[in-house]
Amino acid sequence: MGKATTRSPESEAQWQREVDRCHAEISDIEALLLAGHPDVEGLCLALSDWSTELRIIESHVGSS
Repeated sequence: MGKATTRSPESEAQWQREVDRCHAEISDIEALLLAGHPDVEGLCLALSDWSTELRIIESHVGSS
């Protein structure tokens, strides 16, 4: 954070919603894993996917 962007307030809000969704999905998956959900392999794949999505979104800060 702290980087200057040239995005409109609307696109900034959309970016923040996408980041928040990634964090929520990651938290939900972690909770399922900690609760002993039997689909560990599927949840780990989902965790990897959402973590990658978050890194992609965050890497575009200031690039638009």
